[in-house]
Amino acid sequence: MPNRWRNVRATGKDPLLGTAAHRRNRKHWQRLRLPCAVRGRAIDYDGPNLINGRQNPRALVVGHIISRYEAMRMGWPESRINSLANTRPECRACSNKSGAQLGFKVQQANAKVKTGRTDRDRW
Repeated sequence: MPNRWRNVRATGKDPLLGTAAHRRNRKHWQRLRLPCAVRGRAIDYDGPNLINGRQNPRALVVGHIISRYEAMRMGWPESRINSLANTRPECRACSNKSGAQLGFKVQQANAKVKTGRTDRDRW
């Protein structure tokens, strides 16, 4: 499987988030104006993405039920990853938290593979 995730942080561009399907899904969730699917908080659908140079924690983010990372690992095509059935409305705060948690899990798994040991084994 090709590593499409390399240097995404450096470039700031995720190829799956710029597709027409992703833009259609965003418009769909904007029309419905549902609360955040993670915690049920209100989403700021009309507000700016940035407030005083910082991210708006209540801005709409189109979240994925099965994360993009996991879907790529399972071999899903791009059309299935960004299908409406695999997306949900999330506020930016919840999306950032869930993304950070997944990133931490992936880093931990990669560290175990590289060293063959866990932190517990070192002591």
